[in-house]
Amino acid sequence: MTSGSLLTRRRLLQSGLGLAAAGVAGTSLAACGGSSSGSPAGWTEVTFSSVGDPTTQKMFKDMIAAAQKESLDEHKIKIVWKPAPGDDWASVMLQFASGTTADLQRIDDDRVYDLATSGKILQLDKMMQDSSNGFDLTKYSPTFTTKVAVEGYQFSITPGMSANALYYNKKLFADAGLTAPTSWAEAWSWDEFDDAVKKLTKKSGNKTDTYGLQYAVNTIQATAYGAGDTALYNNQTECGYGKPETLDAIDKQVSYIREGYAPTIDVEYLPLFNAGKLAMTWQAMDISAQISKDVDWDVMPWPKTPLFAMTKNYARTWVIPKTAKDPQAAFLAMKALCGKAASEVMAKAQFAVPALTEVAKSAAFTDHPRPKTANVWAEALGNVAGKPVDVPFPRGPIGTALADSFVEGTNANNLVSGKLATADYLKRGRDAVNAEIKKRGWNGTKGKELLEKGGALSDPDLKVAAK
Repeated sequence: MTSGSLLTRRRLLQSGLGLAAAGVAGTSLAACGGSSSGSPAGWTEVTFSSVGDPTTQKMFKDMIAAAQKESLDEHKIKIVWKPAPGDDWASVMLQFASGTTADLQRIDDDRVYDLATSGKILQLDKMMQDSSNGFDLTKYSPTFTTKVAVEGYQFSITPGMSANALYYNKKLFADAGLTAPTSWAEAWSWDEFDDAVKKLTKKSGNKTDTYGLQYAVNTIQATAYGAGDTALYNNQTECGYGKPETLDAIDKQVSYIREGYAPTIDVEYLPLFNAGKLAMTWQAMDISAQISKDVDWDVMPWPKTPLFAMTKNYARTWVIPKTAKDPQAAFLAMKALCGKAASEVMAKAQFAVPALTEVAKSAAFTDHPRPKTANVWAEALGNVAGKPVDVPFPRGPIGTALADSFVEGTNANNLVSGKLATADYLKRGRDAVNAEIKKRGWNGTKGKELLEKGGALSDPDLKVAAK
């Protein structure tokens, strides 16, 4: 999903799109001979595609070059860059519908569940656990196998995540006598944060001249989980967010909008932040390049609300379609693009926090003019006191219903526009999700049934995430 906005989820049409499962284990690398792309005879080509602006496309080309040199040339595998024909995920989904996707495809993480259950992408658990060519998962962040898992199975790889954190104006903090926390373990308490928001806000009568805070509506997920709640109860048969502490925490957050400490959701945050009229804004990593060079900024964690400080990150996710010409070669290409050399390119571009922990801690990621506390981004992929910083939000049809009810649409818009009471927002959202659960007869086993029905599970007894 795109950061800081209320985007309607684009659903995948599931009308007979499934294909027969491709054999993966033991697949030989199919030699492709000489080709128009210039591969030497005896090499295997793997096409790789993604949407992206020119800067992002250059980064992918540089990642490919790094991966080739580090390992793929040795395997006689050549990645052929194939930019997506459009500028959004809809164009990629049309390729899935027509069977014309690349061998290795970047995709919106919200679509992985539907692609898996409709039998369009390969299960990767067996290849990931292969003793010769699989992953050493001890080298990757805890979210590497959990962030986009489908009922615990691996149908995608997430080489990095765009971490969401609070960007803050250092001058405004200094003027208010505030020192920001520099790690998730030291995140402010709810009361400390509340005090800071109010100190940073400057008002003239009923008019706000400088806002203390701006946030996107999906921070409410982090706030609810930080209050000790969860999205689903009782084996996924009931909508969560029912604790009194959740109501109190969300209401406290929304009060900043009602009382003029934060702008409503329809106000553009970037001009305010660039003009020094906004002290803190909750955003993903991709806004860094858009911040004015006149603003001295850094990043800090979302506060404890009140038990835990948590966030909601955005996954950068790749899949192998079942139409891939050589699944094993595509997997080795995918693995190489998650390796050290390619991850360093991603780190230098600040496109995402690399899942490869070594690189996330290296100078390639931390040695930039800003932010000075890049560790706040990196720690968002890990655990604090044994608890994940990234919200473990449900996926699948009920995850979509949760997003539709609590993050997108009229219910969410009315809340963050100050038009709807928090109690009413929670009741309407819970009622809508519970209605969807009842309609589907949903419980914790239904997701695996969907995978089985779609012919998705080539290895139903293997789960990387269970290791």
